[in-house]
Amino acid sequence: MNSCKRIRIISCFILMFGVFLSCGASHKLVDDIIHKDENFNYQNLKNNGLIVGGLSSNVIELSRKNRLEYSSTFSQILIEKLKDASLIRMTNPTQLIDHIGQTSYFNMMEDLDTEEALSSLWADSLRAILPDAQFILFAYIINENIVDEYHDRYVESAEGQELETEYKKTYYITVDFLLYDLFRKELVWKNSIFNKAHRTESRTSESGCVESCLNNIFQTILFGEPAEISREEVFAKIVEKFAEDIAKI
Repeated sequence: MNSCKRIRIISCFILMFGVFLSCGASHKLVDDIIHKDENFNYQNLKNNGLIVGGLSSNVIELSRKNRLEYSSTFSQILIEKLKDASLIRMTNPTQLIDHIGQTSYFNMMEDLDTEEALSSLWADSLRAILPDAQFILFAYIINENIVDEYHDRYVESAEGQELETEYKKTYYITVDFLLYDLFRKELVWKNSIFNKAHRTESRTSESGCVESCLNNIFQTILFGEPAEISREEVFAKIVEKFAEDIAKI
């Protein structure tokens, strides 16, 4: 059988051979309150306003576009998940940029990437520009690790012997949430949340080397990378957990 005919046959049957078993990612979240100012409680946010600063990190590269996308996701989840969010006067990252300008915003976030702390100078600047907002919140990724594994086995089917591959992805990530009081220029809340996300997926293909390779290519095109877990997904779960935690204060 020539290569062109083989490709046509694999293309025709790719859906039938496609994803044998696919499970959504499971998330195991562990939270740790690192610091809490004894004078701070959740009612303070309702009374005094919150700026959602955005996402920062010194362990992953964040383009300005990526930072804005993650920061917008961060803000949107808080709006949806925070208890009594409608009662909090909240400034999202886009609105913050409107107030202080893009250059200042990205300079502030890049300083945060390096220092993992909001400087007194930035606190003074934000307080002067946004005098009605007492608190500002940042999410800071402190570590991220992805482990990919796979195991092959041959199985018998009506079409003959097939190669079944079980893919396993484990995504480890820890995010610190830093909440500052701009009036006092102090950190009032630091919550560290670890997420171990896990996903498995099995795919089958013809047992021949060429057929298997081509089949894997087509499956990736149609279904994406096997057992894929995105940073957006694990980050979103962590933000939801943070929203649950802070509302309990």
